Amino acid sequence: MQSIYEAVKVLGLGDKATLVEINRNYKALLFKWHPDRCKEDPETCKLMTQKIIQAYKIVTAYCYNHEFSFSKEDVEKSRLSDPEEFWNEKFGHDPLWGYHG
Repeated sequence: MQSIYEAVKVLGLGDKATLVEINRNYKALLFKWHPDRCKEDPETCKLMTQKIIQAYKIVTAYCYNHEFSFSKEDVEKSRLSDPEEFWNEKFGHDPLWGYHG
């Protein structure tokens, strides 16, 4: 468990993150610390790059082994995170606010 928390910290993630955020942070950190681009001490850059890659492996392994629920209830809950779908579900048949496409 501690290795996941440390990896999350290395990648600059919060308590929750999407795969898009994980990948974005990983790429940004590699861009900064890659030995071919880094302006710091070459050994520090190399160590940071290795640390970032290891952290990414730990976090993605955790994500790939996480069980997702596809029950009707859980899927419907997650739909509320899509603003367009939420709006359509709430106001889709309303003559003023609903979809007019």
